[in-house]
Amino acid sequence: MANTFYIVRHGQTNWNILGKTQGHGNSDLTQKGKEQAFELAKAIKEYPIDYIYSSDLGRAVQTAEIVGDIIGTKVHQTKSLREMGFGDWEGLLIDEIKKDHSKTYETWRNQPHLADIPNGETLHIIKDRVDAFIKELNEKYDNKHILLVSHSVTVRVMLLSFLNSGMENIYRIKQDNTALNIVECRNYGPVIIKMNDTSHIKNNEKLNNSALE
Repeated sequence: MANTFYIVRHGQTNWNILGKTQGHGNSDLTQKGKEQAFELAKAIKEYPIDYIYSSDLGRAVQTAEIVGDIIGTKVHQTKSLREMGFGDWEGLLIDEIKKDHSKTYETWRNQPHLADIPNGETLHIIKDRVDAFIKELNEKYDNKHILLVSHSVTVRVMLLSFLNSGMENIYRIKQDNTALNIVECRNYGPVIIKMNDTSHIKNNEKLNNSALE
């Protein structure tokens, strides 16, 4: 058996609460988000984590460092795990996007794999980015346990890619804040062991939707 990946989304942020779209822009963790990260860290302690890699965006770094401090593992930042760039949509509420970008938003909702957001990235760009990063890690390490701290769309793209599923299925996977996914890369291919596990979170709550959900 080769590497095992523990893939998580960052903790709750201020923009999550407001329902604003986050891409390469950033919003700090709320107090609840920090608590989620602490709870995640306690759950992660059950696993023999060798390395932590995090998106270099602040909300993911905050989450990863809370976990790293608790389990005693250094955090390596990388642009490869960044959220999808949402260009002109970043910082906007879903109603604002519907009003000012109605045609593109309709495509994003109904054919997300074909959506081309002004000044943003596409799902296929994200897939190419994360596929290359996973390949790099599998060539660099063998039989290691690696925690990856990323973002909602990026995590879902990774999981679809592991399943060899098309990007049009992005809405068929849900990722809550600090949800845990476990993927074993075996000699015959990746196997998803756990997906969107939030059992470690106390008093979990539903947030306002953004364009990413």
